[in-house]
Amino acid sequence: MRAILTTCLVVVGLTGCQMSGGQGVEGNWASDDGVFIATFQNGAFSSRLTGTGETVVADGRYGRNSGGLQLEWTSIAANERRAADCRFLTPQKLSCTPTVGQTFTMTKVV
Repeated sequence: MRAILTTCLVVVGLTGCQMSGGQGVEGNWASDDGVFIATFQNGAFSSRLTGTGETVVADGRYGRNSGGLQLEWTSIAANERRAADCRFLTPQKLSCTPTVGQTFTMTKVV
């Protein structure tokens, strides 16, 4: 089970790696503060600054947990490993509580 979660971990909650009865996570998600766009695909994700579209802010993995998603990534700016628990507010909106920093929300870009 842990191996499955690790494999799916890079952005599972955003439309990608799906398990029975769950929302999809694969695709693009925009932070509600307009700072970044995160792309989730096959258990991995990366985020880029909205303004430039080219600067990678973070690279990581995602997986399902009992409440939604678990994200784990490396912050490029801080050069630190980070993690967050995310829950679906709606099928198109995630609220994430990181281990460091403030809660953030993302909306799926359709």
